[in-house]
Amino acid sequence: MIRLRPTLITALAAAVLAAVALPAAASAAPGPATPSAKACKQYAADRALPAITALRPKKGAPRAFAMQFKQQAKYVRTAATFRTAIECQIIRYVKPYRAKDRPNLVVFNEDNGLMTPGIGQRGAAARKLIETVPPECVGQDLCAILKTLDALRTGYKASVDFYAKRFGELNPLSSPLLAATDTQVRDFLGAYSALAKKYGVYLVASGPLAKFKETTDRKTIDALRDPGLPRPKSVYVATKKDVYNTALVWGPKDVRKKGPAPMRNVVQQNDKVPLTGIEIAQGFTAGPTTGKAAVANLKPYTLPGTKAKLGIATSLPAFAFGDAGGDPCADVAKTYMRCLDKLGANVVVQDEANPGQWAASYAGNPNPWQPLDWMGSGYRNVADPSVRFTYNVTAFMTGSLADLTFDGQSSITQRGLKGAGCHYVGNATAQPGDAPDAGHPVGPVPEFLALAPWVAPDGPRADLEAVAKKLAPGSGDRLENDYLETALVADLPFPADPNRPGCATKAPPAL
Repeated sequence: MIRLRPTLITALAAAVLAAVALPAAASAAPGPATPSAKACKQYAADRALPAITALRPKKGAPRAFAMQFKQQAKYVRTAATFRTAIECQIIRYVKPYRAKDRPNLVVFNEDNGLMTPGIGQRGAAARKLIETVPPECVGQDLCAILKTLDALRTGYKASVDFYAKRFGELNPLSSPLLAATDTQVRDFLGAYSALAKKYGVYLVASGPLAKFKETTDRKTIDALRDPGLPRPKSVYVATKKDVYNTALVWGPKDVRKKGPAPMRNVVQQNDKVPLTGIEIAQGFTAGPTTGKAAVANLKPYTLPGTKAKLGIATSLPAFAFGDAGGDPCADVAKTYMRCLDKLGANVVVQDEANPGQWAASYAGNPNPWQPLDWMGSGYRNVADPSVRFTYNVTAFMTGSLADLTFDGQSSITQRGLKGAGCHYVGNATAQPGDAPDAGHPVGPVPEFLALAPWVAPDGPRADLEAVAKKLAPGSGDRLENDYLETALVADLPFPADPNRPGCATKAPPAL
């Protein structure tokens, strides 16, 4: 998540004061067999494009996939439907292009696990709210999202009561996610862990997650298990009441023999810091900001057999350069990217969930036009001379969850790339109110190696904003929630080739 929308923060803060008891998650179902091509047709957005490729095969060059995945409520009816939705994305966009002799890095979006507390019978009411905005909520920021949390509180009361007894007073907005710990581990983490092994790839995704352990204690199992499924032999229980926005990288093989099964092939983990205003209002806990813990949280991971060193920057951290000078790791909440650079990262993994319309202006941002403001991350990461990152892989979430919109243009950028260049929609020329600078240039830039199109072709900002309003929750237009799904595929050789073709893209489907 990224933009700091004051009206949303106010709504969340008010809800904290008004909320009452809260809920939990659902337990796992066995993973399904490999879905057929016919079955996968149910797990694709109506507005989807084939993969956009920028291939340059070279020994030791990892192949990166930026998955622009449209989340839909129907994907979380059960644990099996969630896993199938993710696996179908891999079958559609990864399997045909998977490198056989080099690591494959598949980056899914931020908050990919945000919907999984809605799995099972306890999440049924929440799923309905995620899918359709109630008439009384149209035009009211976060009304449907707050109703969704209420539905979770009702559905998962036993688990919330368990954690309230164990930890004392709970934050009423993060508590449903805390109570969903068993589902998040079993069904979100479990799906990614299994699929990384099955397809022999490195998978990246993030979602709300508490620190946890596995237990066979009968009373704990009874409090946290999904009553709609057979009683499990164990459950995953939170060890603290804090909920983090956690990004994980699962590898193709187990790297440890003990611990919870979904974590045995995790090769990198990062708790988001700094947090957005919305996340703070919702009660999320930030990762460590200082000392050895902060450095350990940012530590890059070297993909075996390559020179690629992955540094995770989940949305807002990718914008956090701060002032140069001094120790860049002294306070990573201010100088996250400079610390990541100091630690040797050369591939920035930017999983994204931007909560707001993409083709829109937001007062309070240095550059109100959202796509121009966004040049301060994926582009700046490879253009700013004060850092040395070679590549940035940005994968956007799209689609509406209740009345909260997620949208953007996924990209893969490369330092030093030459060529005519390209740009996000609405960024062709400066407009009144823009404040372009070296980190937020207008017009075509050559650093885009691959760029997903937006729903509509580029044009005047007023025309783009009109389309965004039609896409918005509750618009009633035929384009409502008709966001674009696709994936970018690019090889990342070291050293980078400045003369390779850039700006790989496709025209969007007709409106």
